[in-house]
Amino acid sequence: EGDVVPKPLTDIASALGIIITVISGLVAVGKALGVISIAGDNILIGDSVVIFGAGAAGTLGGLVGAAAVVIIVVLYANDRCEQGEGLPECVAGVVIEVVASFSSGWDEVLPFSAMHDRVDLIAKSRFWDVIEDNEAFVFCTEAEPPRRSEILRCYFFDRQVCDAASGAVTGAVLGGMAGVLAGALVAIAIGCATVIFCLLAIIVAALVAATVALIGAFAGGQIGKATSTDDSPTADTGETLAIGQLVSVHGSLKRRENDQGANVIYWASSAQFHGTSVSPQPFSYCEIDEELVDDGCERAPAPIL
Repeated sequence: EGDVVPKPLTDIASALGIIITVISGLVAVGKALGVISIAGDNILIGDSVVIFGAGAAGTLGGLVGAAAVVIIVVLYANDRCEQGEGLPECVAGVVIEVVASFSSGWDEVLPFSAMHDRVDLIAKSRFWDVIEDNEAFVFCTEAEPPRRSEILRCYFFDRQVCDAASGAVTGAVLGGMAGVLAGALVAIAIGCATVIFCLLAIIVAALVAATVALIGAFAGGQIGKATSTDDSPTADTGETLAIGQLVSVHGSLKRRENDQGANVIYWASSAQFHGTSVSPQPFSYCEIDEELVDDGCERAPAPIL
């Protein structure tokens, strides 16, 4: 969160870098061994087998760039819109932050990367074993012990996020197809007079196709978002969840690597509103444990040792 360069772009850049490095390495090794040579505007294997002309180089680069974007967009869409397996759980506490979907500028530019509405709870101490289960990473407040408290992230499904992601996938595929053609045309303009020029043509074509595919993802995602409904995290009784409210959240608890390996509620199935906290801020479990006695979460009693 708050990265200067968002993770989707670094993922795409990494994928492009790896594939282009492999292609460049194979061509360089072939040339060093005398297997690959230049004839006119073509790269040959031996004396006659053409492996790259300028158009072919551009098409290859375009396919690499478009495929990298489409794959990343699909992976993000699947992460956002497939709940996966989790354990039914209930955790109670006080709301300390609400992060709405599409809350950053990058979410608008890369709509497939937007996340569902997130409600952060300072959990009562009796739920800390749930948050820590399976040696998961734990988000905590910055207060000094003994007031330092554990935080649970609770995601509430937002249809707009998944509709935007689906639109972005479609847009990336269509944009990628156009990008491959654009990349081939650029490569033809560069030419394959030397191995260096041919590799340059591949790289430029990949960047062109990736850019066009990203533009398609942006357009498709924005169309999907505009034709969808924005859901807000609410309690069962209709209150929109806000900072300072005492709530218990029911839902599927799972460990998410995209949340630094922390256990989170993904997604919440319901939330019970228990009023507004009268404790001083910054909140701590110390007061919430006493204030929210009847939290609505039934749990098995601790074993007698």
